[in-house]
Amino acid sequence: MMPDEYEHLQIRRLEPVNARRKGGRFPGIEPPENLIEHARGLQRQVQTVVESSKVEEPGFDPRLLLKIDAPLVKPEDFESIEGLRVVSQEQKSLLVLFASEEGLAEFKRRLDEVANGRTPVRKEILYAIKGIDGWSKEDRIGPAIRKEGYPGDQAFIVDAELWAIESWQERNQMLRYFEQWCLSHNIEKIDRLNQDAIVMYRLKVTADSLAKLLNLRDVRMVDLPPSYQLELSMVHTSISHLPQITSPSDDAPGIVVLDDGVVSSHPLLESAFGDGQSFIAGADSADYGEHGTKVAGFALYGDLTQCLEQGQLTPRLRLFSGKITDPKVIQAGGFIENYISAAVRYFTDNYGCKVFNLSFGDTRKPYLGGHVRSLATVLDTLSREYRVLFVVSAGNYAGTEDRPQDWLHEYPDYLFLDDAKIIDPAPALNALTVGSLARFEVNREAQRYTSDPAYQPIARKNQPSPFSRTGPGPGGAIKPDVVEYGGNFSVDARRGMQQVNTATDGLGEIATLSTFAQGTLFTIDRGTSYSAPKVAHMAARILTVYPQATPELMRALIVAHSKWPSATVDLFGGDEDKILQSVGYGVPDMESVLYSTEKRVTLISEEMIAGETHHFYEVPLPTDFFSPGRRPRSLRVALAHTPMVRRTRIVYKASTIDFRVVREVSIDRVVNVFRQASRDEREDIIQELNGLRPKRAIRSKGTVQAATVTFQQLNGNWEEKKIFIVVTRKVEPWAANIFDSEPYALVAVLSEESNQQVRYYTQIRQMLRTRVRL
Repeated sequence: MMPDEYEHLQIRRLEPVNARRKGGRFPGIEPPENLIEHARGLQRQVQTVVESSKVEEPGFDPRLLLKIDAPLVKPEDFESIEGLRVVSQEQKSLLVLFASEEGLAEFKRRLDEVANGRTPVRKEILYAIKGIDGWSKEDRIGPAIRKEGYPGDQAFIVDAELWAIESWQERNQMLRYFEQWCLSHNIEKIDRLNQDAIVMYRLKVTADSLAKLLNLRDVRMVDLPPSYQLELSMVHTSISHLPQITSPSDDAPGIVVLDDGVVSSHPLLESAFGDGQSFIAGADSADYGEHGTKVAGFALYGDLTQCLEQGQLTPRLRLFSGKITDPKVIQAGGFIENYISAAVRYFTDNYGCKVFNLSFGDTRKPYLGGHVRSLATVLDTLSREYRVLFVVSAGNYAGTEDRPQDWLHEYPDYLFLDDAKIIDPAPALNALTVGSLARFEVNREAQRYTSDPAYQPIARKNQPSPFSRTGPGPGGAIKPDVVEYGGNFSVDARRGMQQVNTATDGLGEIATLSTFAQGTLFTIDRGTSYSAPKVAHMAARILTVYPQATPELMRALIVAHSKWPSATVDLFGGDEDKILQSVGYGVPDMESVLYSTEKRVTLISEEMIAGETHHFYEVPLPTDFFSPGRRPRSLRVALAHTPMVRRTRIVYKASTIDFRVVREVSIDRVVNVFRQASRDEREDIIQELNGLRPKRAIRSKGTVQAATVTFQQLNGNWEEKKIFIVVTRKVEPWAANIFDSEPYALVAVLSEESNQQVRYYTQIRQMLRTRVRL
C-alpha cells in the first residue's frame, strides 16, 4: 500500500426493509377470437401426440411427454393441474411436461368444457396455449450433430442429456431404467453427470442404437462431446537476468489453474507452487501441458509484460494446478464437469482456495440464447455451493470458411455474427467472463520494414482483439463482464486480407513457457486464455487486502473499477449495445480495485436479503463534492449476487437482485414510495438519477452489474437532496419455496475526475463515523 492509499470504507444499510409489491396473476392473456375452435384444435393436437408416443421408445414410467407453446404462462400455473409436472422450459413460451393418465384426463376435461362453451377453472391457461406437440427426434438432435453429422459408421461417442427431474426418487428411477435400457441396446456407458440442474451420460453408440436413443422419451438432447479447444501461441530473458524470486507468505491466498497441467519447476512458478493434482482417470499430473503453464504465469503475476518491464517478479499468491483436460483421453474419458467438481472440492477442502481460472471452451457451440449448456451450469452451481469465484475466458474466434473474407475491413462487424458469440462455459452467470483487448499494433515484420505499409494490425490498441468473442449471455446478460489484454492479429496486404496468425509475430502476450529447460523462459501467444487469468489474479489479490472477501465482493469490486477503453468507444461510435457486447463493463484497474485514495473513495457493504424485499443505503456526499466550478466528478455503483440456477427453466436464475440510484430529500420519502406505490407508479414518482448508464433494464439481467453517472456542474439546490441506493430482490415463482435469503455485495465509488485537490476520503470517513455514533 502506497502512502496515499487507504483500505475501502464500509457503508451500512439503513434500517427500513420493504416488501416488494407484485403484479397480477395472468397479465396480458386475452381469450382467442373463436374459443370453441381453439379448444377443438388443441384436442386434435393432444390426440396426435398420444398416437405418436405409441411408436416411440417408452420412458421409465407411463406418463406422456407434452411440448406446449404457451406465452405468458408460468410453469407453476400448469402444475396447478393435478398430474401435470413441468420438466423443462425450453424457450420463453415453450414448456415440456409430463402428464400422468389422471393429469391428461383433467387437461382434456377442461378443453372439453371450452369446446362446449363453458368456462373451466383457470381458463387463462388454456387461452394462452398456441400449440401442443410431442418432443420429437428433431428436438433431440444437438447443434454439433446437426452441423457436423455423425462421425461415421463405426461406434462413436455422444453425450445424452436426460430430463432433470427435480424429485430425487423419480430421478433415481429414471437413471436405473436408462442404464438398463442402454445395456439392452448395446450402448456402452462411459460416464455419468448427475446434478440438480443437469443429468447427462457419455455413451458409445452406433448409428442404429443412436436412432433408438433419439426416440427415447426420457432423453432431452443428444450431441457430440465438447471439443475443448486449448487456446495456444523481455521473451529472451534468461534465468541469469531474473531478479531473485521469493516465496509468498504461508497465509497468502491461493489461485487454482484448472487446465492441462503446470510445470511447477519453472523458475517463475516454483517458489509459489503449492500442489498439482490430476482429476482425469489415466492421466498423470506430471504429464504437463504447455497451455496450463502459460496460463499459470498470468494467474500468479497478472500482467507479465508489465512485471518484466518494471523488474518486479514477486509472487503474492500461492499457485495450484488441477489437471482437468488432456487431449489424449478427453474424448474417451469422463465428463469434464465431474473433473472440475472434484478439483473444486479438493482445493477448497485442503487449501481454502476461493479463485479458480478456466481458459478453454467449445468453439462449435456458440451461445445463441435459450438453455445454458452443461459446463456453464455446473460452474454456476459450484460457485454457490462452495462459495468460490470462477474466472473464465470468452473463447477465441478463428472465423469460418467463408467469413470474414477480409479481416481488416470487416473488423469489427464480424465479431457480432452468430459464429463469434461466447462459448461454453463463458455464459456462466455466477462466473466472471473475460474477453480480450489488443495491446500491440506493430508486428515484427513492420518493425523490420518501417516504410512498408503492407503490414497492418487488425485492431488498434485498446480495441477488442480480432479473435475475442461477444455476448450477450443468458437472458440478455452483459457478457463478457470485463476485458484484459490478450493479443492482436495483423494482415500482410500482399497476401490478401486473411489474418497472419503467427504465434511469435510480436502482437501477443508474453507467457511462461513449459519447455524452459531448453533455454527459453518465455514465449509469445494470444487468446482470451491469457486475458482471463489476469483478472483471476486480480480477484485473488483482493484477498491479500480483504481476506474475508466473498465471491460477490470480488466481482462487485472488479466491475466497479472497470472502465470502457476510449479507443473501443470511438470504434463503435458510442453505440452502448455493441460496447457492452464486446468489452462488458471494460478494463479493471488493479490499484483502484484494492485501495481508495483521497480522490477516489470506495464504499462496500455485504448483506443478506430476504425474498421480495428492498434494502436502502445513503451515499455520503463530502463537502468537497459540492465545491463550485465546472469539472467532472462521478458516482459508480456495482452489485453482485450468486443465485441458484436451473437450466430446465427459461428464467435460468432463481432470483434477481438489482439496484436503483435515486435522489430525494429524505429516506422516509424513498421508503414510503417503495412501500405504497406499484412499480409503474414508483417510476413516475421517483426516477433513477439522470444520466446513470447503463439503464437498470439492461444491467439487471446479469448477476454482476454496474452503472455510472458523471456530474459536470452542480447547481445551487444540489445539497437540498441526498443520493440513495435501493437494492431490490425478486424471486422466481419456481424457486419461492426452495430458498429464502441470499447474500449480495454492494459497492459505491465516488471519484473526482479533475485535477482539483479534494479530501473525499477524509471527509467521508468522518461522516461514516458520525453515523455510527448516532
